[in-house]
Amino acid sequence: MYDFRETTPFTGSDDNQRPAEAMLIDGQYIEDLIPGYSTLQVSGRELLSQSIEKQTIGKSDGEFIQYARNPSREIVVGYRLAAADNLSFRQAFYKLNSILHGDSHQVSFNDDPSKYWIATFSDIDDVPKGRNAITSSFTLFVPDGIAHSVAAQTADNMPYKDVPVNLVTGSGGTFTGWSGYTSIASWFVDAMAFAPNASSAVLAAQSFTDNSSSTVYTFSFLAKADTAGDKAHCELFGSVGASNFTLTTSWQAFTAKLTYTTARRVYVGATKGNKGSIYIARPKLEIGTTASPCSPNPADPEYYTDTITVTNSGTVPVPVKVTSQFSSDDGFLGLALNGRYYQVGNTKEVNGITYDDSQMLVKTRPTIDKYILNDSSFAVIPADQGVMTQTGSVAIYPDSSTSLGITTPSDFGPNNNGPHGPSLIYQLPADSNGALGAVNCILRMNAGLGALSTNLPSDTRQVGQICMTIYDANKNAMARILYSDMSQTTSDFTVRFDLNGTKVHEEDFSNTPGFTGHCYIRKSGSQFIFAWGGEAGGAAQTYTCEEFADTKVMYVSFNFLQWADVPLPHYFGLVEWNFEKDYVDLYKDLPNYFKAGDIVTLDSSTNLLTINQYTDWDRVDIGSQPLLAPPGQSTLGIVVSPWANLPAVSTELREGWL
Repeated sequence: MYDFRETTPFTGSDDNQRPAEAMLIDGQYIEDLIPGYSTLQVSGRELLSQSIEKQTIGKSDGEFIQYARNPSREIVVGYRLAAADNLSFRQAFYKLNSILHGDSHQVSFNDDPSKYWIATFSDIDDVPKGRNAITSSFTLFVPDGIAHSVAAQTADNMPYKDVPVNLVTGSGGTFTGWSGYTSIASWFVDAMAFAPNASSAVLAAQSFTDNSSSTVYTFSFLAKADTAGDKAHCELFGSVGASNFTLTTSWQAFTAKLTYTTARRVYVGATKGNKGSIYIARPKLEIGTTASPCSPNPADPEYYTDTITVTNSGTVPVPVKVTSQFSSDDGFLGLALNGRYYQVGNTKEVNGITYDDSQMLVKTRPTIDKYILNDSSFAVIPADQGVMTQTGSVAIYPDSSTSLGITTPSDFGPNNNGPHGPSLIYQLPADSNGALGAVNCILRMNAGLGALSTNLPSDTRQVGQICMTIYDANKNAMARILYSDMSQTTSDFTVRFDLNGTKVHEEDFSNTPGFTGHCYIRKSGSQFIFAWGGEAGGAAQTYTCEEFADTKVMYVSFNFLQWADVPLPHYFGLVEWNFEKDYVDLYKDLPNYFKAGDIVTLDSSTNLLTINQYTDWDRVDIGSQPLLAPPGQSTLGIVVSPWANLPAVSTELREGWL
């Protein structure tokens, strides 16, 4: 036998066969980025010691443990780097420095790519001198000491979404009419109705045979009457009896359990008076040992459950991100997990009456010709800023036919050595019922001013202001939001909220080239919520003005201010706006804290709560804590107002390992 001799020179790569512990940093292997680099070994990912705080008590033997905690850890990466010449060697280290430096990186290793560490490059070993092929090591500092799962674990409270309807099918045939009965192939029927004046009717029938006395058949359906107080007689042929029930104008679920030991035929029918129609939707016959209601769809209150099983297969508790989308109006949301709870809203809020849907009176910004231009009977800026001379004109640039254009002044009129510029006033249209004005509503705006980029010219003398205002029928200003840069010496801007002629909130931002931001004013009776989503990430403030509790919003205005002849911001305009009207009851109850469609997100890793993408801490219970999922399975409990439908809730977590 001859000894094997490799005659092909090693080039530093074996067809992308990376080392077992090759390091993946921010999505790329260093071996793929630097020719001649190879990971040799990695240490520090194994057992993690505990930091123990101890105390000696008097003359007692030994010591007492006050607490034990998990410290940070260090991962040491040994590597080999070989280069063909001095220049290539130096360039390889330049590249390695650029890869490793920075505040933090997401780091994985080839032997366990399903986990990552949040690590910062912290230390190096000496590099041997005088050679272009060396071995050395560097150290990564891991503050939390935890390996995180790359894949997120998700769960939700929608148990029916993947469950097929469990039906007993017959020998064939189709549903043919409202009298008599016939066998049908499928019990899943969208809707059935009894015609007025019908004395009785049979909706569907099904034959089956079962000789097991322990089997339970559940016949379930949803029923509705178009006139409150209608009564129907539901009969299950072959059952031990029948039941009467009273229908309301809302859908109700009805279930009956039947036990059969011989061949039977089952049908559902009704006998009713002469008050209107009765509807039955989605009848179902289900086999099982226990009864269950009709499998609902996402539009039904029964669709969502009040618990979610959260699974953490890691070894340490990890934060849970919870997203809730409301399917109805609601007063509060409570989340509980492993002894920790988070609550937002008002547990004592009552529903009052059923609320109608909101209506968009203005879905998108109107064309310029739909506005009133420059009407001095409207006070378009706060009184403490003086009297605005409304002059000039407005256009949409660069092209009024595209949604990319912004509404901005084309002319400010003559210089009056004070505040002047064009104003756009819009009278709100009637709703679908022909009613003018809105006691409860929300006005949204997206506007911007400034250079918006450090690459664009930014003159600190540039001054300008955009003001959004809502008015009553007498043209009195009720509330407004102002975006301003009124400093001629610095690049500063402010966001200001006014209510009933008084400044209630103002935020100052220094040395900023500008911004474009979303904002809104929401009026709910006497309650006013101001919010804007600028550089701070979004913030909401709530105020009350009883004087405006019953006052309707009739007009809105958008004003563009220039001070004297001071240069204007490079970017200055209204991007978009809309107006939505809300309906409330006749007893002047405030709308519920949450409305159907609202989305609440709790990110427990940062303890950040957002409502419709705005940070809002006004109604968070003072004892609320970020939610942590311990190793294993735990149950997230979901609680809402007693009269509200459960929201659609989903959870997301990334498992962690010591």
